[in-house]
Amino acid sequence: MSTKTSQPLLSLREIHGIGERVADKLIEHFGTEDAALQAICEGDIASLSEINGISHNFALSLAREARSRTEGCSISDFLKTKEALELYSRLLELIKSFAHTTHSRDRLNLFYPLPASRMDLIQKRQAFIGEYLELGEAFSENSEFLDLLSRVRKLKPVPANLRVRDRIILCGDPKILEAAREKFQPFLPVQGVEDFSEFVDLARGYSSVIVFDDTYLGFDLPEGIEPEYFQDISRAEFCQVLPEKELSFFARNLYCIRACLNIVSALRSQGFGFFEGFSEEKLGILNAALSKLGEDGKPVEGFDPEIDRLGAALQNLDSVLTSALNEANQRMNRTLEASSLTLSGQELIKLVSGGMEIKDLLAKELDRIYKTEIKAVKEEIADKLGLQKQEKLMLESLFPDEISYPLSVDQSQLQLLRQKLNNSLEKTRLARKRELAKTLSAFHQPVEQLVKEILDFDLGFSIACFSAKFQLKVPKLIRETGIGFEAGENLFLKARHGEIDPVSYSIGKTSFSPAGLENRVVLLSGVNSGGKTSLLELIAQCVILGYMGFPVPAKELELGPVEEFYYFGKSKGTLDAGAFETTLKQFSMLSEVSGKLVLADELESITEPGASARIIAGILEYLYRNEQSLGIFVSHLSELILENTGAEVRVDGIEADGLDSNLELIVNRNPVYNRIARSTPELIVERLLRKTTGKEQEFYSHLKNKFRTGTKMDS
Repeated sequence: MSTKTSQPLLSLREIHGIGERVADKLIEHFGTEDAALQAICEGDIASLSEINGISHNFALSLAREARSRTEGCSISDFLKTKEALELYSRLLELIKSFAHTTHSRDRLNLFYPLPASRMDLIQKRQAFIGEYLELGEAFSENSEFLDLLSRVRKLKPVPANLRVRDRIILCGDPKILEAAREKFQPFLPVQGVEDFSEFVDLARGYSSVIVFDDTYLGFDLPEGIEPEYFQDISRAEFCQVLPEKELSFFARNLYCIRACLNIVSALRSQGFGFFEGFSEEKLGILNAALSKLGEDGKPVEGFDPEIDRLGAALQNLDSVLTSALNEANQRMNRTLEASSLTLSGQELIKLVSGGMEIKDLLAKELDRIYKTEIKAVKEEIADKLGLQKQEKLMLESLFPDEISYPLSVDQSQLQLLRQKLNNSLEKTRLARKRELAKTLSAFHQPVEQLVKEILDFDLGFSIACFSAKFQLKVPKLIRETGIGFEAGENLFLKARHGEIDPVSYSIGKTSFSPAGLENRVVLLSGVNSGGKTSLLELIAQCVILGYMGFPVPAKELELGPVEEFYYFGKSKGTLDAGAFETTLKQFSMLSEVSGKLVLADELESITEPGASARIIAGILEYLYRNEQSLGIFVSHLSELILENTGAEVRVDGIEADGLDSNLELIVNRNPVYNRIARSTPELIVERLLRKTTGKEQEFYSHLKNKFRTGTKMDS
C-alpha cells in the first residue's frame, strides 16, 4: 500500500520545471511567491498562460506537478500503462466537452484517478461532485442557463492605456505634486504650476480641474474656471478623482458580470442556495447600477434627465438656431413689406418744426420690429433646447443691440454658449460618473469573488452535466477485492450511437458475483464483434471514473480497492523481439504486493499461440497469488491456457444465442459465467451448413463435428 500523503508546497522551486528565471517571472506577474503558488495549485491556467514564455501546456504541466506534489500521488501512480493513460485521456476529453468555460476545461485536467490508499482524497472529490449532481439534473438541458455560463470568464483588468484627457490635476506644492504623480499620473495629466498666470493658462485648456493644495485658490479666478478642491490627497478616492477607472473595469466585464448575476437568480429561483455572499438587496442595487453603464464606460442615455437635456441642447443648438432665424427673418420681411408709417399729431408738428427727422421715426419703428423678432427667437431657442435660467441669460448677448437685417448671431457669443452647455454637460456627466463609480466600487471585490465562485461552480456543474447526460451513478466503494456492476454502458459507444445494450458483470467478491464464482482472475472468451473489447473498456471506464471520485456508467457498481491499473489493448500483429520483451517487463510489476487490476485484450497476439498460452498462464498464476489483485484477459486460447495453469481461473463467455431468421448472429452481450463461448468460426460453419444441401452440406457437417460444443467448466 502507498504511504504517500498530502504535503503543502512552500516554494516555487519545489515544482519540477520551475527554475530561477521562471520563478522570477511568476513572482513579478502575481506580486508575491505565495500568490504565484496559489495560482498554480488552484490550476489558474489562464493567468499562468498570460506570462511571456509560459505556454498553455507548460502551465498545465506545472499545475499537474503541483497537484501531484501536494496530494502525494501523480497520474502515473494509478495508470500504469500507455493504453491505460490513453483510455483516461479519451474519457477526460468526453468530460471536458460538457464544460462551459475555459476555466473548467483547464481545471478538469487536474482530475485523475488516485490509488485506493488515498481514499481520503477520493471521498473528498465525491463529496464535492455530490453537491452538484442534483443541479445537473435540473439545469443540464436548460439552454438559456448554459448560455449564461458560457459567457463567464476571467475578469479583464483596467486597461493599462486608460487616459482621461479632459481633466487635469494642478499642484503648487512640490510634495503634493510628487504624491499626485505617483497616484494618478498613469491615468490623467498631473502638472506643477509656479505662478497664478500659469495656473489659469493650464486650467483654461480642460473642462475639469482638480487641486489638492490651496496655493492659488485665494486669487480671483476668471469666469469659467472652477477648480475642485480635495483637501487630503492620501484619502482621495479613485471613484471621485478618476471614476473612469472603476467604470472601465465594470464596462469591460459587463456581459460576464450580468451573466453571473442572472446565474445566481436562476439558481435561487429553483431553490438552490449558492453564492450566499450576494443578498437579494445587493443583487438589486448592482443590477440597477449596471443598467446605467454603457459598454464604453460612460453612463447610458435615458437614466439622467439633466445629461439628456444638455446633450440634446448641444446636439440641436445649430439646427434650432438656424430654423428660428429663418422663420424670424421671413416674418420680419413680411412685416416690413406690409408696414406703413402712421404719424401722430405731435410727430407731425416735430417734423414740420425740424425737431425730428424722418429717419428717426423709421429707426424707431424698425427697432420695435427687430426687438419683437429677437425676443421671439430667444424664446423659441430657450423653449426648444430646454434652457435653464443661467443659460437663458447667455442668449441676451447672442444678438447685437444694433439693428441688423437679416437677423444673425454673434459667433463668439454662440461659441461661449456652446462652451457653457458643454461644460455643464461634462460636469454633470462627471457627477453621475462619480455617483455610479462610488456605487460600483463597493461591489468590486464581491464581483471578483462572485466570478471566481461561478467559474469554480462550473467545474462541479460540468461534471454533473456529464453525469446527467449518461445517467451515471455514484459507485459503492467496498473493502473486498472485486468489481461488480449492473446495467453498465460503455461511454464511448453511447456517445457515438446513443442507445446501446447494457451489460452486467462481476469478478472477485461482490454482491453481484454468483455463489461459488467469486474468482479474481478470469478469462473472457466469445464471438468476434461480440463486445469483449467494449466490456473491457466499460470496466476500465468504471474503475478510472470511480477512482477519480466521479459517478460511473452503471445502474449499480461495487468497486473494490485498486492501487494500480494496467490495460493492454489488442496488439496489431506479432511483436518483434524488442517489443515482446518490453511487454513482458511491464508484467513483471505483478510481482509486487499492492492490489492491481489488469485488463488485457487478446494478449496472445504478441507471439505464436503455443508460447502465448504458456506466458498468459504464468501471468495469471502471478495475479492469482496476490489476493489483492484482479485480472480479466480476453482470449481465444482459453482451453490451451487452462491446460498450462494450476491457478483457479474462471472462463466466461460472450455467446451468440444462435442465428436469426436471416441467419445473422444473435449475440448476448452479457458474459455467461463459467462457460467457454462458441467461437464465431463455429457459428459461421453452422450458418453455411443450414444454407446448403447435398454434398456441400455433408462437408460443413463434417467440419462442425470438429468443434467442441460449449461445455460447463468445473467450478
